[in-house]
Amino acid sequence: MTRLANISILFSISAIAASCGTVMVYLFARPVGEAVGLSLAAMCTMIVVHLMLTRSQEKSSVSDAVDRMEERIAAIDDDVGNLEGRLSGVEHNIPRRTREEIDPLFAEVEVIGSLVKQMAEAMADMETRIEDQGTALEDHRVKQAMLPPQPAQRLAAPQPAQEGSMNLAGQAAAAFAAGAVKPMQPPQDAFADVRAPEMRRPAPRMHHPNAALAEEIRASIEAGRVDLYLQPIVTLPQRRVRYYEALTRLRKANGDTLEPIEFLQEAERTGQMPAIDNILLFRSLQILKRLATRNREAGLFCNLSPSTLMDENFFPGFLEFVRANDTYSDLLIFEFSQADVAVMSAIEYESLAALAEIGFRFSVDRITDLRMDFRALAERGFRFAKLHASRLLMREDDLAKSNIHPADFGSLLQRYGIELIVDHVESESTVLELLELEIRSAQGFLFSPPRPVRADVLQGAPNPRPIKREAS
Repeated sequence: MTRLANISILFSISAIAASCGTVMVYLFARPVGEAVGLSLAAMCTMIVVHLMLTRSQEKSSVSDAVDRMEERIAAIDDDVGNLEGRLSGVEHNIPRRTREEIDPLFAEVEVIGSLVKQMAEAMADMETRIEDQGTALEDHRVKQAMLPPQPAQRLAAPQPAQEGSMNLAGQAAAAFAAGAVKPMQPPQDAFADVRAPEMRRPAPRMHHPNAALAEEIRASIEAGRVDLYLQPIVTLPQRRVRYYEALTRLRKANGDTLEPIEFLQEAERTGQMPAIDNILLFRSLQILKRLATRNREAGLFCNLSPSTLMDENFFPGFLEFVRANDTYSDLLIFEFSQADVAVMSAIEYESLAALAEIGFRFSVDRITDLRMDFRALAERGFRFAKLHASRLLMREDDLAKSNIHPADFGSLLQRYGIELIVDHVESESTVLELLELEIRSAQGFLFSPPRPVRADVLQGAPNPRPIKREAS
């Protein structure tokens, strides 16, 4: 548009100059050359004036635009300053306000936790008292029922109105003495509502010394007939092997296999468990070294006996050996049963502290009591806990009392830094239920049964130290 306007103005200036020349020629009778010169002079003058006016207008418009831009930039600077002030205020106020809002919640949660703990302790105390009262009442009734009635001649002289009843009592006493009448027993479910589950649990069988089995264990150890089996522990749902559990089996001279449930108690009684643990530890390290050569970072659970921790002749050498192989401390986990951990003394705890100082971690398995102080175990270096799948999924009637639902047991352990491993998994339906409970590690025959380690992997296993026999 500006270009068209300039052209139209130039055309107008040319027309005006031509008109001036024509007027001078025809009206004033001036020569044509003079008229043309004057016309050109007038045209140039008008063009110069027009250019000067145009430049002044452009300068004024540019200055106006610059002024507006400066005003806009100043407004933007003010907005940025205000935004920076708000951001700095948010940075300082949000943490303070968050603390002010969350701290009362934390205090309330702690109060609720203490109240729940007190309630659980009160419930446990009440259950214990109910059990004691129920047991005492049942024993009293049984004793009363087992007592024979007093002889009739020792009774006070009957009144005439009671003569018939006293004769009946004498006949009943005679029948009881002759064995014709048996004492009344209390009903089977008389105290079913007050007795705790463990009161109905059968008493454990006492282990009787078995000299033949002890000799068989000693012969198997000295002959090197100690076999190592591995069972994988997998991640869920990927089922990738993450750990292995090392299990020990003994072979008799005739080739039969002794399972741990058959020889553990006798080996404990005769003091042969340290020798078995010695072989298990050495072979476990051999397996870890073999896995390291294959770039497989799979850990290994190694079961230990508390007697190994207490053996003053064996444990110092055991500690020196594991200290020399501390590079595998993050891959070798020592495992103990809950029953053994519950009765550990200061000596065992000192031995565990020495192993934990090197960097080894521990695991507790065969858990039956969920009320155990797992926070104290975590402080002592326990980082894993194994629970039977049927106990976790509430499929067993003989469940230990607990202040927490088994389904929440994994979350409780996670707070203390302990990982829950569910063992004895034997069906796909169990795996689905474990995934619903967000269980991430499992072990069982569904994934793989314990398999023996090949002999070429275990070449160079040490001979165990001689078993010292008692003088008796």
